[in-house]
Amino acid sequence: MKNQIKVIFGIIVIVFIFLLMYFVFYDKYKMPKGAEILISDTKIDVYSEDLYLYDLIKSSNVQILTENMPLQVDSIGSKTTTISYKYKNDLRKYLYDINYDVADNISPIFIKAPSASKTFYVDEMSNKDIDKIVEKITFGDNYDVNPTIKTIGDINFSKAGTYKITLEISDSSNNKTTKDMDVLIKERPKTVNNSNDVNTEEELEENDEKTIQFEEQIKNYKTNNTMLGIDVSKWQGEIDFEKIKNAGCEFVIIRLGVMKDKDSELVKDATFDLNYKNAKQAGLKVGIYVYSEANNVTTAISNAEFIINELNGDKLDFPVVFDWESWTYFNSMEMNLHMLNEMYDAFSNRLNEAGYNTMLYASEYYLNNVWLDLKDYTLWVAKYSSKLPEINSANNNYILWQNANTGCIDGIDSNVDLDIYYIDR
Repeated sequence: MKNQIKVIFGIIVIVFIFLLMYFVFYDKYKMPKGAEILISDTKIDVYSEDLYLYDLIKSSNVQILTENMPLQVDSIGSKTTTISYKYKNDLRKYLYDINYDVADNISPIFIKAPSASKTFYVDEMSNKDIDKIVEKITFGDNYDVNPTIKTIGDINFSKAGTYKITLEISDSSNNKTTKDMDVLIKERPKTVNNSNDVNTEEELEENDEKTIQFEEQIKNYKTNNTMLGIDVSKWQGEIDFEKIKNAGCEFVIIRLGVMKDKDSELVKDATFDLNYKNAKQAGLKVGIYVYSEANNVTTAISNAEFIINELNGDKLDFPVVFDWESWTYFNSMEMNLHMLNEMYDAFSNRLNEAGYNTMLYASEYYLNNVWLDLKDYTLWVAKYSSKLPEINSANNNYILWQNANTGCIDGIDSNVDLDIYYIDR
């Protein structure tokens, strides 16, 4: 009997050891004979959307057990993801490492660049003046929050002539963008007339736009497919909304809040409550916008929470507008261009949860040249022109066009922005 017990115990030990070797101590990374996993191209652009683990697997004859998950593409560098799989009737699970590289191959852009030429007088300027011009240039990168800029080329400020310099911006991945600029050094004329063709430190922008009467707006843009309106803030002062409506205005977009800088909180426009109440009482359709200087997702969500609390469930006639236009200060905002989309998406998602649709406000130039991806955004486009906006994107879904900022309408003593709403879009 004892010998039988010993034999049984011995068999159990042998089976146990076999099971340990088969299921525990085997090399999980050693691919079974005949198993095959072929990997596709593993070079991926940073921030690539809709890329998942299975996208890296070109083909295989194994049963992959790992869930198909989004790839980590929010930072550059070499990445490794490990999958678990079975092969045929083998009860064991095996592991396989998939390596992929995330890289930034997109060059930075000039957001606000100087004109193609500058003019100075002999011996009256120096490289410090060029440095001041460079300091006013704004630029950004899809990934790097701190791209750099430098000038290439020499200028002899003591000798008249035309000197060519190159402005070069580069990111941490050594992607570069350049812009050439001519610097004209000329002799100061002996007699100086009233005109001055020499650039000074502060360049004045000419504004030849004339005041546009609301009657003219009606004549040019009112159709069965449009509604005409205005957008207002505290800068319009006291507003008589009854007079506005009687003048033909059909809607108003009111500023609800404003941020003074990226480190401040969103605060209510001083005239919002009165404007909101009186516009509704006058029977106008009403929308709201906030002027944001958020530079991260957390602040953008905070902007949305502010709106939700202030509206307290009130229904609007237009989507809630996110107005972000701090381009002049972009290089001090500590952000990249991709973060603009991240912020708007977070802002929009939070408001959607509360039952509000959203809309992005920006000028035609920035929509076409700075925003990286307009996705399916609803747009409010600013373009002060008689020509229709043109958005260089598969999505051209603007429903509002701000066509002037020098409007004049009975009921407001100052200039006001004029807007056209397209009903069927």
